[in-house]
Amino acid sequence: MSPANTLFIVNHLSERVARKGSVLEAISGDTQTPLHTLGNFEDLPDTVLRAAKNKTPHIFIEGGDGTVQSVLTAFLRRKDQFEAFPTFSIVPGGMTNQVAKNIGLISASRSLIEKTMTHVQAPTSTVPLLSVASPDHDPFYGFLFSTGGLPMITEYTKSNIHNKGIGGSLAVAGGILRGISGKREDVMYPTEITLELNGQTISEDHLGTVVTTLPGLILGLDPFWGTEDAPLRVTYGRGDTRRLYKHVAGLWAGQKSKDRSKDGLKSWNTHKIDYHYSGPVVLDGEALDFPSHEFSLTPTDPIGFVY
Repeated sequence: MSPANTLFIVNHLSERVARKGSVLEAISGDTQTPLHTLGNFEDLPDTVLRAAKNKTPHIFIEGGDGTVQSVLTAFLRRKDQFEAFPTFSIVPGGMTNQVAKNIGLISASRSLIEKTMTHVQAPTSTVPLLSVASPDHDPFYGFLFSTGGLPMITEYTKSNIHNKGIGGSLAVAGGILRGISGKREDVMYPTEITLELNGQTISEDHLGTVVTTLPGLILGLDPFWGTEDAPLRVTYGRGDTRRLYKHVAGLWAGQKSKDRSKDGLKSWNTHKIDYHYSGPVVLDGEALDFPSHEFSLTPTDPIGFVY
């Protein structure tokens, strides 16, 4: 694929890009590939509309999970402007790079990026995203959504681990281990929630929900064991969830068939989840705010990723 058929989008504030510089920017200077650098993100919609007008078939995104979420949200909100929706390649440029580790390039390598630009022996994947919709605003689109405990762990990690210079998967592991330890109330606490999925309504204090369309999560942890044929994978913890450390360790070891309901943990696959919730909410590491406290999760059509 020629540079004219490709668009590079770079966030210079993403952790790895800020430290080491942008690989896409260097390639752009040598190949004249169109480049958009993200500032305050306000001009991103205009860039998306130009890509639609130019029929750009392949978009590279260099940044972290929050950058990927923002860019894909901008594209999907304007999907009807595209004659053919583009494919995407994700260059890891952030702190944890959860999305890139699943469906992105394995590294920010110039040779790998240039090979991916030509699609020479490059693997591809089609994955739906989560659509998070509410009466308050246009939908957000991303890959990993959570309420309750995980957003609290995310905030704890940013405040108590990242500020010590520890980043990436190690920081995530530290936050999770602190959250599931015997003193988890220092990190997370139950919050009231009502949700509807698969014909049932749950209304009680909950420790958290985690929802994804990704085939796996980082660090080998994949805490989902639902059996329904549906694209949204969700795990739910009651407010009085017990033996969390033991269950997370078991899931880390791949024990998916065990019934954990008596200890307050359940997992399903579903096509839609309706929430009424006023507590903390995070999508791909970024906090969301829903003034109405009403929102729903559904899958998008599958999107193509080249890596």
